[in-house]
Amino acid sequence: MADAEHRRDPRIPHGFLVRYRRPSESGWSVSPLRDLSSSGARFLGEHTFEVGTDLDCQLMLPLAREPLVLQARVAWVKPGPMNLAEYGVTFQADAPGVQEVIDVAVAHFLRKQRKP
Repeated sequence: MADAEHRRDPRIPHGFLVRYRRPSESGWSVSPLRDLSSSGARFLGEHTFEVGTDLDCQLMLPLAREPLVLQARVAWVKPGPMNLAEYGVTFQADAPGVQEVIDVAVAHFLRKQRKP
């Protein structure tokens, strides 16, 4: 089954930055997103996370005044280039307004993609 068959939301292929870490860690790792949807994202990372691992994340989106702070859960992992791993995460955007900002950003960039 292709990855697209598992996706419930349209994705935008933009390299927005995400900072991420396990909740028990103090230091952040940074990676460009490979794509973003209203419900999750895909990115490459150096760390080894198992499926089900919870992560603290900060999304840097151009339409947000400051990084969006949210939790995510690793949904899948596969080998990436240059000894990196590729991760698919689902967002747990519980803080007020966070999901709305993600939805607005995704809708904005989907509209831009469709313009000739």
